[in-house]
Amino acid sequence: MKAIRLNGPHDLQAVDEPEPQISAGQVLLQIEAVGVCGSDIHRYRGVTFENENSRHPLILGHEFAATVIKTGAECRRLRPGDRVAVEAGIHCGQCEFCLRGDLNLCPHIRFCGVPPYDGALRERMAWPEHLLFPLRADLDFEDGVMCEIFGIALHSLDLANLRPGFSAAVLGCGPIGGAILHLLAKTAGAAQLVATDLLDYRCEFARRLGADRVWNANRTAVVDEILDHTHGRGVDAVFECAGVQETLSQAVQVCAPGGKVIWVGIPESDTLVFPVSPARRKGLTIRMVRRSRRSYERSLHLLEKGVIETDGFVTHRFPLLRTAEAFQMVEDYRDGVIKAVVQPSRLH
Repeated sequence: MKAIRLNGPHDLQAVDEPEPQISAGQVLLQIEAVGVCGSDIHRYRGVTFENENSRHPLILGHEFAATVIKTGAECRRLRPGDRVAVEAGIHCGQCEFCLRGDLNLCPHIRFCGVPPYDGALRERMAWPEHLLFPLRADLDFEDGVMCEIFGIALHSLDLANLRPGFSAAVLGCGPIGGAILHLLAKTAGAAQLVATDLLDYRCEFARRLGADRVWNANRTAVVDEILDHTHGRGVDAVFECAGVQETLSQAVQVCAPGGKVIWVGIPESDTLVFPVSPARRKGLTIRMVRRSRRSYERSLHLLEKGVIETDGFVTHRFPLLRTAEAFQMVEDYRDGVIKAVVQPSRLH
């Protein structure tokens, strides 16, 4: 079978791989759709995060959906032909954090596409059955990809613990910022919802998803605009979704006293300057988002009921052997890309 391996910065190559073998409790999957995530782009650029056992070549890809080809012994829920969304992390299930429900914080997790564990940018792979979630007939593989993104968004809203009638800002309107906006507008009862981004097309994306006001941070003093819009008060919750110094500082400045800053974005640097004095004076609560926390079934229920929709998120699709083109497009923000999806079941 074919797989795409990252040999070094900006060096994705197609290679021949042996067919995967399944063991008891595992399923053989035909990979149908893989989203290109911002964290994949970090590694594509050569960024190594703290404590990662980095090795090359690595198969990237952790937002994915698939078709069941074969089931192993002890598999009871799925059959060949079933279409599934795939939870990307294999948790130990035995540590303190798993036992209390914080699977996303498991120190022993084996996560797709994070060194040293290969991800989903390949034609087929073996995966545990208990981490597969059937897709209803009216949902497609791209909906399965979006379960990972909406799962992070749901976890972010859980950490914010907001009451209906709140005000919120989303700083950075890529796929995850967009998913958070969509949930805030559709399910959480926001009274005021504002957003910022550096790109005009993403600002328009935020408006379509339900933001009341959106500003391009390249052309506008967004802190002044948000404070003016809220009559100097600020907003109850700020979702920082860009992972850069500027938006972290802005989040503290536009958050109202007693409010919450939910830090979703992943910085490429291990150290950013945090504006401690205003955060302390306002008595802010700072929450850090680590992936998603048991959110796949919730995402699927919301999709099945039509409460949330994925239209407009996936803008570009590529066959497996054009993966490098997909990554370069996402890195360069070309052609209005929001979410690019690679389809490994298509080689060309």
